[in-house]
Amino acid sequence: MKKGRKKKKRGMSMPLILAMGVCVIVLAVSIWQLSSIFLEYKAGTDEYEKLQDTFAAEEPSEVNEDDGEKDDGTATEDTDGEETVKRVAVSELQAQNPDTVGWIQIPGTGISYPLMHTGDDSYYLNHTFSKKVNSAGSIFMETLNNPDFSDLHTIIYGHNMKNGSMFAGLKEYRSASYLVTHPNIYVDLADGTHAYQIFSVYEADADSDSYTIGFAQDETYEEYLKTIKGRSLYDTSVTVTREDSIITLSTCTKHGEKRFLVHAKKLY
Repeated sequence: MKKGRKKKKRGMSMPLILAMGVCVIVLAVSIWQLSSIFLEYKAGTDEYEKLQDTFAAEEPSEVNEDDGEKDDGTATEDTDGEETVKRVAVSELQAQNPDTVGWIQIPGTGISYPLMHTGDDSYYLNHTFSKKVNSAGSIFMETLNNPDFSDLHTIIYGHNMKNGSMFAGLKEYRSASYLVTHPNIYVDLADGTHAYQIFSVYEADADSDSYTIGFAQDETYEEYLKTIKGRSLYDTSVTVTREDSIITLSTCTKHGEKRFLVHAKKLY
């Protein structure tokens, strides 16, 4: 009677072991990278939420056009149907960071941030208000613009963050109905609060002539205004003339290939 052969137990081959090891390392690195991104996002969000709680905690309230009162019945300074905003102590912000020129806010959108200006356009791309390195960066003005908003055209930049912070909310203006409920941008400067009414929204190239500044109140500026208003995704029914000062809010699109622009004219 022949004895049956014992089957040899085969272990995993060396190539398979190496492949599995590589997979484990890749997985570990991916988890570490995701954790780092999450912690960085959280750090930036926490910093700005603290600033919002300190300097702009009160939500703007609608004014009753009939009696110039807030929804809670308390009187407001504005009686012409405009929204009102809490006055931000710009001097206190400047004491913490002298690059601060003011505070920008769009009621009901989550956009409410300190506004920075410096001689280097790249600095606040990856530095927060407290000057900490963070991918959220800051909301900042074009370095060639005057920090007092005295130019006819002032440009303001902000990242389109995946967690919805900074200028990510601007993309909502692709919908005309969103503009109806969020028509104004407020900029609080040392001399007071200023309101801007949105008149054009669209996507453009990073090197678009929409970023032109340094205008005089002449035909060239008037033609420029007609051009950017004509590029709007929809008719905003807001007129703009050479007598108007404007601001442009700019952020990257989802893939970073284009820029999404929101133009607004100064009301006061």
